[in-house]
Amino acid sequence: MDSRVSELFGGCCRPGGGPAVGGTLKARGAGSTSGCGGPKGKKKNGRNRGGKANNPPYLPPEAEDGNIEYKLKLVNPSQYRFEHLVTQMKWRLQEGRGEAVYQIGVEDNGLLVGLAEEEMRASLKTLHRMAEKVGADITVLREREVDYDSDMPRKITEVLVRKVPDNQQFLDLRVAVLGNVDSGKSTLLGVLTQGELDNGRGRARLNLFRHLHEIQSGRTSSISFEILGFNSKGEVVNYSDSRTAEEICESSSKMITFIDLAGHHKYLHTTIFGLTSYCPDCALLLVSANTGIAGTTREHLGLALALKVPFFIVVSKIDLCAKTTVERTVRQLERVLKQPGCHKVPMLVTSEDDAVTAAQQFAQSPNVTPIFTLSSVSGESLDLLKVFLNILPPLTNSKEQEELMQQLTEFQGMVMVSPEMNPTICSVFEAEIVLLFHATTFRRGFQVTVHVGNVRQTAVVEKIHAKDKLRTGEKAVVRFRFLKHPEYLKVGAKLLFREGVTKGIGHVTDVQAITAGEAQANMGF
Repeated sequence: MDSRVSELFGGCCRPGGGPAVGGTLKARGAGSTSGCGGPKGKKKNGRNRGGKANNPPYLPPEAEDGNIEYKLKLVNPSQYRFEHLVTQMKWRLQEGRGEAVYQIGVEDNGLLVGLAEEEMRASLKTLHRMAEKVGADITVLREREVDYDSDMPRKITEVLVRKVPDNQQFLDLRVAVLGNVDSGKSTLLGVLTQGELDNGRGRARLNLFRHLHEIQSGRTSSISFEILGFNSKGEVVNYSDSRTAEEICESSSKMITFIDLAGHHKYLHTTIFGLTSYCPDCALLLVSANTGIAGTTREHLGLALALKVPFFIVVSKIDLCAKTTVERTVRQLERVLKQPGCHKVPMLVTSEDDAVTAAQQFAQSPNVTPIFTLSSVSGESLDLLKVFLNILPPLTNSKEQEELMQQLTEFQGMVMVSPEMNPTICSVFEAEIVLLFHATTFRRGFQVTVHVGNVRQTAVVEKIHAKDKLRTGEKAVVRFRFLKHPEYLKVGAKLLFREGVTKGIGHVTDVQAITAGEAQANMGF
């Protein structure tokens, strides 16, 4: 674990900065070289001013696994060839848990050849037949002309193939929503899921609040869930009349489940619980354009990094600011993302083409961090975020999903596990930790609140192996003891602890199991 993540926890009130680790990634379309094609400079019809052809544009070579398929052309295939193509599509859909992306006009090695208009039309017709055969729909994401070494215009087309809803499980992505208080998290979710813009005074968020004091204060203090459904054609299904959650689920091929977390420091324990117990696929970090990185923003960013949750950033309230203010906030975010503790590559999204590219890059590289700038009042650039969420593929491959399916049953709220796991509980456990931030020294007898999955309880430090004390940034194996009652822990589980300004991360290395009789005694039975 990188102890430099402590910079994000210990410096919550410091402005962003630090050495740059690379420039902002420019979002590029399917026809771009992404750094692996020809030289930069002015060109026309794929040739330079001297009349010689530039180096050909490439995509990365086609991978055998994953849900992306390259096809040069699909013109009038034989019946045998058609059946083979259908089998291939089933495999790609399985890899993408119900959705796949086809690049038409691209060779297997990634060379962007392109097709003439008539060939492309015939290829898309064949692709539509293939999709019908497997019970899926197709949606053209984008088209791009490729004029390399050709006198006639040629195109490549990127197509989304998605299964039509059925009784089987739909694709579900969980997105934790982070950000400082008053950055507009609940308002954004209200606009996304209800389909109506905000009035500038928080009307869109009222349906999301669960308690009277939340409505009165306008601040989230609990964890709430909102869903955004897309059908097989990529259309949002939430916005028709009288849509209940059950109806949205039945009509959706893909579901985005938003986990709305509290932004106020007072409710930090609730936010940490949401990140550790609900296992989000990724996180949305919301930053207000007029305040920039303020309050708990840096701390929430540190939590996502510590728990290795991929995240993207949305800069909200751009309707309240001048363009220069928005640009300043984006530059501030870019500086923080490039710090050694983050080591991320920002990708500013300004067009629909950028949004498609950002979704694919985000899934392929853990270092890429898309940045959106939008308004929940005017609706500016809101559609770009919807495109991103619609295209965003599952962040786990089919092999990882299969391994998860084969694991024994384990449900956390309380805890329900398979008897074959021979579950045990413990009051004492050991963990290898990194002390992210502490004002003085971390010693034996210090009490912290420990978060492990759905477990949240105060524990005391009984021993620091091979050391007497720890300072910020140091590592050690530490023995903890729960103060109230035993808990169910697994070796290898991620751990986060805090107490005031003290914060640390790590993983469980050993548990000292206790018997049922000891457990009853500890719990006062």
